Amino acid sequence: MNASKKSPACFLRWSIHKVTKGLYAVSATIDGSDYDFVGNFRSIQEAQTAGRRYIQDLLHNSLSGGRLSLRTVKSSVA
Repeated sequence: MNASKKSPACFLRWSIHKVTKGLYAVSATIDGSDYDFVGNFRSIQEAQTAGRRYIQDLLHNSLSGGRLSLRTVKSSVA
């Protein structure tokens, strides 16, 4: 692999915010600035699992060239 070639950077992260007692909102980002709402969950464990699954699905879909690929999202942001 040629080390001088630059590859696109990817910023995969999800965050969990407590909305009320027993309700957690999950959002995720691929670029660090625009977040997608993933959903509301009743436990922190469910919220963690949902955030992790959302990012895994997005990355998997991107690697397979699917409709929600990171290339498509990046090009629509620019």
